[in-house]
Amino acid sequence: MASANTSSIDTSNGDKLAYYAKGKLLSEKSPHKGKEHKEEQIINSRKKATLKTAKAKAKKKAKMAKASRKKNKK
Repeated sequence: MASANTSSIDTSNGDKLAYYAKGKLLSEKSPHKGKEHKEEQIINSRKKATLKTAKAKAKKKAKMAKASRKKNKK
């Protein structure tokens, strides 16, 4: 490591501590890729399934409403 300043105080140990502390801090903040919560995954898959059914219902309802308007127009 290169010395950061030109003073007579040796800061090499402090630089090492700062380097390792920074690495530890970053690793605590960022979640690991393989350690996702299974609970969250289950909830997201349920959300996806209910969203799919809701979308299908809305599409069917819109189609029926369009047919009804067309029938009433005649």
